[in-house]
Parts: sequence; C-alpha cells; structure tokens
Amino acid sequence: MGLLTDPGVEKSVIPAFLYSYHKILSSVLYFIGIVWFVGLAHNSLNHGTYFSENALLPGLVQGEFMGDSVAHYYLKALEEEAERHPNAVPYSWLLAQFTQIGLDTHSHNFTLHYPLGNKVFQGVNIYGILRAVRGSSTESLVVSTPYRPPTSVHQKTTASIALMLALAKFFSGIFFFFNE
Repeated sequence: MGLLTDPGVEKSVIPAFLYSYHKILSSVLYFIGIVWFVGLAHNSLNHGTYFSENALLPGLVQGEFMGDSVAHYYLKALEEEAERHPNAVPYSWLLAQFTQIGLDTHSHNFTLHYPLGNKVFQGVNIYGILRAVRGSSTESLVVSTPYRPPTSVHQKTTASIALMLALAKFFSGIFFFFNE
C-alpha cells in the first residue's frame, strides 16, 4: 500500500482515484474473483488441467508414520552428543548420520554480515540429498531445521532434527516416490 501512503503522490490521478473508490473496487474485484473461481468448473476454462493417477498412487498411501522408534533412537543419540559438546554443533555426528542413511551429504560454510550493529555470524550448513533411483531428479522435498546447542537461550531443536533424520531414513527405503 505504499502507493496510497507515499506523500509525494498525493496529487497524482491514480492514487486519488484508488483512494476515492477503494471500497467499490474491492467489492467488484472480489465478486469477479468468485465468479472466475466458479467458472473454472466449466470445461472450456479448465481443459488443460488433469490429475495423474500415477501422482496420486492411491494404493500406496500409509496412514501412519511408523518410524517413531527410529526418531526416539536419533533423539537419544543426539542428546548424548549434545551433552558431550554443550557449546558446539555436532557437525561430524550429523554428517555421519546422513551418510549412514545413504544421502549425498555436504557441508556449506557461510558468513552473514548483519547490517544492524555490524555483527558477523559464521556457521556451517549440513545437508543431505536423497537422489531418485531413476528419473530426472528434478523434484524435491526440503526439510530444514536449525541446531541449537543445550546452552542456547532458545528452545531446543533436537527433537525436530531426530524426526528429520527418521523421515530421511524412511524416505530412503521407499522407491515409489521416484516413480517417473
């Protein structure tokens, strides 16, 4: 809404028009949007859309994630590792876990120059890539979580990292995700 609040454009025609008729314009555009949405059900407007049976895979749906014991194992192991290194990130442990799962594992060094207060933050991102067995490998699912040491003032994230590792292990054993 910078167009309507910028004091330099008060004398322009378009902002004056928008300011004068904004309620009517909002109502008309809202009504047009609803009509368009309802109109999408007509064949002449949606002929280019379809659902692929392969994408839905109705017979392969699992209602529950059965990896809770794996997640608890990773949580216990990560908490033990965090106790050994209370002020640091267990980079080698995380890299080893990703590698054991079978992910292409990498680390990325970064430096953030924060403009307020001239602060500089440095760190390492660790990530794993689960490659498709076949296909173009152009589709992806990104799961990300920060690691916070036990001495951090913020809430712990060890449970989310454990769940992320359990999901990665679960997905690495399922090949119907990589259908095409």
